Amino acid sequence: MNYNGIIYRPPIEVYSYLLPLTEGCSYNKCRFCSLYRNVNFRLLTLEEISARLSNLGKNARGIERVYLVGADPLTLSVNLLEQTIATIKKFLPRVEVISMNATIKNIKSKSDRNLKRLKNLSVNDLYVGVECGLDDVLKFLNKGNNVSDIREQCMRLNWMGIRYSGLIKLGAAGAGRGAECALATAELLNEISPDKILVDVLTNFPDAKLFDDIKTGKFIPARAKEMLIEEKILLENLNLPESYFWANNGVALVGYLGESQADFLRKIQRVIDDW
Repeated sequence: MNYNGIIYRPPIEVYSYLLPLTEGCSYNKCRFCSLYRNVNFRLLTLEEISARLSNLGKNARGIERVYLVGADPLTLSVNLLEQTIATIKKFLPRVEVISMNATIKNIKSKSDRNLKRLKNLSVNDLYVGVECGLDDVLKFLNKGNNVSDIREQCMRLNWMGIRYSGLIKLGAAGAGRGAECALATAELLNEISPDKILVDVLTNFPDAKLFDDIKTGKFIPARAKEMLIEEKILLENLNLPESYFWANNGVALVGYLGESQADFLRKIQRVIDDW
């Protein structure tokens, strides 16, 4: 398959079959992101998808989980997704879970009925860019949604029984606001109760608009120690024992919060103390 762009996947999809569905990003306006800056948005055809799947041969027998590659495949209509999933299951009959990235705008565009249709089609693991719990930060990062939107749409996923991961960016608020951001984000996460929380750090990509903001002094990035302290405050204020937590901000933290939260905090504190 000819694919325009780089294939990205969440770390926890390491054992999933990666199936490209879209190229580029239908939104492509986030201030911090340059991953799809020079890639035009395109839906791959069913013929292209079928050709890729048909080459799997005997390797298809054990595949039970598929991750649809692309910035936001959920932007497609439910009818198009239904056709795609039917094609997938024709070649991979044992597939039980189909996962993909989704923006808040993507979710909002789907009716309750259509979200339920997607759940029945095995779409049951979405990756949602929450980033942080402060409205002014989301506005500056040009996410295209506010905290209320996140709360409303993620609660809809809960009502429909669709699992999702909340993607968080440490340092999203910049220098001096880590603690404030951590408290607001923990409050939001406690409300929406995501199945998984995946923690990343705000990265200064050279081709992103944020890079220019840093050069001009419009945005001052948080330093590594402040982001560790932000992560510690976030963990201290999360009350989600059944949520899976993944982070690697210099300290690898992987596990369910109910079992591992205290250990996570000890690990982070040791690194802060030894800074």
